[in-house]
Amino acid sequence: EAKISQKSSAVKSIINSVPEASDTQQLVRRSLPLSRQVRSSAAAALVRGPPATRHFGGNCGGLERLITANRTDSGRFGVGSIAICGAEKTVVYKFDRSPPGKIYPIGASGAIISDEMDNEGSEYLCCFLAKDKRMVVFELTSKTVVVELQMTTKLNYWRYLPPQANGHTLVFMLITPVGGFHWMPLDESPRPRQVWKRGPDLQGKKIVAYEEGGNNGKKGSDARSMLALILVSQASSGTPLEAWLMPICGDSLAVCVSSNLLGACLFQPNQVSKAFLPLMVTANKKNEKDITIQVQPLYDSLSTSIIVGETLTSLIVDQREVHQLDFVPPTLAMGTWPEVLICCFENLVVAMVRRKGLLLAYEFNDGNLTLNCQESLGQYIVDAGVRFGGTVPIGKEMAEAVLLLACGDKSKDGQIVSVLIEYSSSAKTDVKASDYRNQVE
Repeated sequence: EAKISQKSSAVKSIINSVPEASDTQQLVRRSLPLSRQVRSSAAAALVRGPPATRHFGGNCGGLERLITANRTDSGRFGVGSIAICGAEKTVVYKFDRSPPGKIYPIGASGAIISDEMDNEGSEYLCCFLAKDKRMVVFELTSKTVVVELQMTTKLNYWRYLPPQANGHTLVFMLITPVGGFHWMPLDESPRPRQVWKRGPDLQGKKIVAYEEGGNNGKKGSDARSMLALILVSQASSGTPLEAWLMPICGDSLAVCVSSNLLGACLFQPNQVSKAFLPLMVTANKKNEKDITIQVQPLYDSLSTSIIVGETLTSLIVDQREVHQLDFVPPTLAMGTWPEVLICCFENLVVAMVRRKGLLLAYEFNDGNLTLNCQESLGQYIVDAGVRFGGTVPIGKEMAEAVLLLACGDKSKDGQIVSVLIEYSSSAKTDVKASDYRNQVE
């Protein structure tokens, strides 16, 4: 059993400020700076971020939306906690809890943490001990070690995946030089299962973001995602960002869908009961000033793996309010790619231009993107996620964009900002699941 304690003197309660706006469509709340919630060294480490993963995990909007009797979209699902590690302890920062920081006497090289997996609030901390090449998973509520795993190869990237990615259970994604592995620590045989092979085209490239999307149409333990979106760059700085699509549990024939883009994510605007492939949203540089956002369907080809269809809709990002801004990024463990973060929830596409501190939310209705709201946040955007935002009047839904911003001297401090976005729950799209799940010869 792992003994876990909390050093309350090291953390202070988070106090939300008065909302910045009272508009019916958006509500912005800023927390206290991280350095006023945790020690300054911990605040700097939170901004720098954990190794080989993103602060909040990454986009989940290309998967089936999960609503069950034991786990709903309310609560802390979709935007992960941040874990920072040292030789003797690990700090888990939960941005929406008071106190937000909790210290565990677990030394590790890095750690990632799951969502709350049930009504009892079970959370699983996956720690990597680089010196021993060992993984250890702790259940934080019961203070127990669940399983240990001896690694035989280098870990290039890892993240927690939502349960619908594989069998509606706890899933950690482990990416090595060999390929991608789903690790289900709660299974009777908790051995990582390889779901795709890396291949020569992806060897030696740094993975900066990873997500999965689609659904095979099966239920329960047989449910699986259909494909992965991998954003990579060359090991050296200043090289373009590439986007690759990889089938899950198939022949692993990777397809490079772009060799020079600013950001991308998977997007599933409709709830469907059949097998489906998601849409893909990309941010591209039109010229030296303009950025375009476009939505494209994905097709499953029997001969050439995944095919990207014709653009359904595209638009130019309105940057007039921030065109003179260019915030300098802090030192980040994962670097500054992608330049544009994109997260999706239901029919919302939320794009964030990091160096401009700009958030834009679009609704995808009838095959078109329509601007819902935009917010200039005045600081560099370190990372972001989008989740369920609470209940609103009938006919409306609410999503919450959670962002970590850099602030303070030399950007060694940060601040959590929450943007609530109200949107229409009756929004429809003319792109049906059957339109983009069919196989193409």
